[in-house]
Amino acid sequence: MLNSSGSFAKFATIVHARVIPISQLSGIASLAYNGRVDRANAIRLLKALVAAGANPNTLMVNTWVDDIAHREASLRGTELSSALAYAEGQDWIADGPRQGWTIITREGEKVGRLRIV
Repeated sequence: MLNSSGSFAKFATIVHARVIPISQLSGIASLAYNGRVDRANAIRLLKALVAAGANPNTLMVNTWVDDIAHREASLRGTELSSALAYAEGQDWIADGPRQGWTIITREGEKVGRLRIV
């Protein structure tokens, strides 16, 4: 859109913008952050970890966490990364004393023991 001086108006892109439903997006754009999914996946992960014996008094090796996540909660790749990031952001899990170790917090254990119907 040209203005009276012959240059493009700064607002031209806003005038022509339109909303596109997520269902019509393809590729990476449709994989946008979804807090509800991350929360649900984090809870599923905590439930699986607690069922496998995780508690606040026990250190967990990250490879064991990955194995439980894959086998018991069907989480891997970006789903697992997002679930772990969400759980860490909620203080449900934390880094262990050494690299490659994780601990579940008391709050995380409570969340893992919740019975959701």
